[in-house]
Amino acid sequence: MKTAALAGAGIALHGCGGLSAERTRDVIVIGAGMAGLTAARDLARAGVDVLVLEARDRVGGRIHTLHDRAPHGLEVGAQMIHGSRAPTWDLVREIGAATRPFSDWGTVPWSAAGGFQKPDPARQGEIESRLTRAYHDYHGDDVSFREFLVAEKFTPDEQDAVAEHALSWSAEADEVSLRAAMEDDAAWDRYLDRNYQVVGGYDALPKSLAAGLGDRVRVSSVVREVEWGRFGVRVSYEREGRVEKARARRAVVTLPIGLLQSGAPVFTPALPAWKVRSIQSLHMGRVVVVYLLFDSWFWRDRDPGFPGWHTRGGRISFWDPHPVGSGAPVLLGWIEGTAAQELSDLGDAAGRERALAWVEEVFPSSGARHRLEWSSLRDWVRDPYSLGSYSFTRPGGWSQRAVLATPIEDHLHFAGEATAEAPHYQTVHGAYASGRRAAREVLSALGLEIAVAQPVNHQTHMRRG
Repeated sequence: MKTAALAGAGIALHGCGGLSAERTRDVIVIGAGMAGLTAARDLARAGVDVLVLEARDRVGGRIHTLHDRAPHGLEVGAQMIHGSRAPTWDLVREIGAATRPFSDWGTVPWSAAGGFQKPDPARQGEIESRLTRAYHDYHGDDVSFREFLVAEKFTPDEQDAVAEHALSWSAEADEVSLRAAMEDDAAWDRYLDRNYQVVGGYDALPKSLAAGLGDRVRVSSVVREVEWGRFGVRVSYEREGRVEKARARRAVVTLPIGLLQSGAPVFTPALPAWKVRSIQSLHMGRVVVVYLLFDSWFWRDRDPGFPGWHTRGGRISFWDPHPVGSGAPVLLGWIEGTAAQELSDLGDAAGRERALAWVEEVFPSSGARHRLEWSSLRDWVRDPYSLGSYSFTRPGGWSQRAVLATPIEDHLHFAGEATAEAPHYQTVHGAYASGRRAAREVLSALGLEIAVAQPVNHQTHMRRG
């Protein structure tokens, strides 16, 4: 096996200078989210000639941080590092990014009829236990979660009490696989210990990856067609108003499921039936992220440690994303499922107005409307380059993620959060791990090894408080 050092010397590979469209590269990576950038980073470190094409005018994909309203950044996409064992900690340490534990998002239930409600852990535990027993006794097909709940005679209120089994994947109960709702959700609970924020913005991670790749990354490059066959791969893309082409021996496709299902880009020849089935077995969840910046933390008046609230079975959640004594007086609205669709259908201005009305409904005497200084609505439902938030599993599709991750004829490799094994799909660290896996597949075919970078000597990455 050749070593990365030999590869870097140019043995059997093209050099990485210049990006003319005429030469045939080793790999084209489609998408500059965490999966694509990570795959490209590992390939480039091994000396592979790689080009990354990204449709957006920025890198990061569904990681998107706004910096103009708060120095610490406001996350309008992915929010946090999930768990102390997430593989992205390797990158966090390498770039020396500071982190802090994410403030508790154990929000309080609220309803228009009864106001804030005292959580009833005993009642919740009773419903969850009944659900677990019913599932363990079930031997039927992988139906929708809703179909199962109705068949087991769960009342509408009880269905709302267990809605998080579906909404954690940003899906409604009638959309998501029963098996995924029960088994993947349980696996997630076993995995997760705590969440963490990246101080200064989550986008530090993709930006650092892109900086290391330099001019190998082309943004504002919308891929229209991917031709593949014995000749390798030819990619046609639009950039600055003109069509350009790039050629390579292989491609790593990291596009979200929403795009792959839309038929954009076109694959020529069409993807094989087994791959199409894996794509259709999944779906994109619905999330809209709202930020409302006020002149003070009026919601803390009732309790300085008030964590926030949720309503409509968890479809609408508002919480304060910053620790007491730091950050800005901002409410983060995480809107899922049918409530997200409602905001998306309203559009940006009317959607922000509806979100503010939801806050006024909970705090009618706060004068929230007059205290609002700025607002933002990030609609992932209609985002043209994702068409949704992150993937969930349709009924009958529980085993298809591994199929989605399977390469096609050693020409097309697939990565992205949707290809990650349960329960790590829908996460940044799942996308990161999938990019590393795709890079290993390519390097194995080339007879190369992944080069290991030494962490930069920074202060400790962990910041308490």
